[in-house]
Amino acid sequence: MRRVAITGAGTINALGHDVASTLQAMREGRCGIGPLAFRDVERLQIRIGAQVRGWEPESCFNRQDIALYDRFTQFTMIAARQAVEQSGLDFRGKLGLDCGVVFGTAGGGVTTWDENYRTVYEEGKNRVHPFVVPKLMNNAAASHVSMEYALRGPSFTVATACASSNHAMGLAFQMVRSGAARAVITGGAEAMLCFGGIKAWEGLRVMSKDACRPFSANRNGMVQGEGAGVFVFED
Repeated sequence: MRRVAITGAGTINALGHDVASTLQAMREGRCGIGPLAFRDVERLQIRIGAQVRGWEPESCFNRQDIALYDRFTQFTMIAARQAVEQSGLDFRGKLGLDCGVVFGTAGGGVTTWDENYRTVYEEGKNRVHPFVVPKLMNNAAASHVSMEYALRGPSFTVATACASSNHAMGLAFQMVRSGAARAVITGGAEAMLCFGGIKAWEGLRVMSKDACRPFSANRNGMVQGEGAGVFVFED
């Protein structure tokens, strides 16, 4: 069995758009939960969440990429870029043949689902963008990372609800440890903070309207967040 090292990390979340700012926010005791800001939020009972603030995809991707990337894929690409840069690995050439991607996501392209349901059912339009299907699929983020970094080893997504990313990283660890891959980009992303996403969760009656306080006697539910966390595991 081989040793497995984490040589790169990247993130974008409600506390920061990279690892350094996230850790600084944690040290300062800042909270990422606040009022949600998106279309028709006033129609929801749940109006708080850990939303990524100040996110401008146009500053990070070209128009063609934005047409292909759901919000969860955008987050993944940003976090993966940070992780790969920190690792110092260049996957072009022979190295890419033995490296892969394993990501976790429970919801995948929920934002794309939401936007296009509105287009068809609310606005009455009879046509949607031709890339809707590949954009919303759960494996979209892993596929785009694989193409971006010329990774020609295994590339797949794990969808096991709240354990998705944990299972993905466990599989990535096993792949490197067993020698099935020299390096694996792994982690996960979610972006369910849209009208349809929150409305669906409201139906479960598991969401808090005011705060996340899991260890308090008066706890009353969980609070959703969004973002991505990506690591590079290598031998």
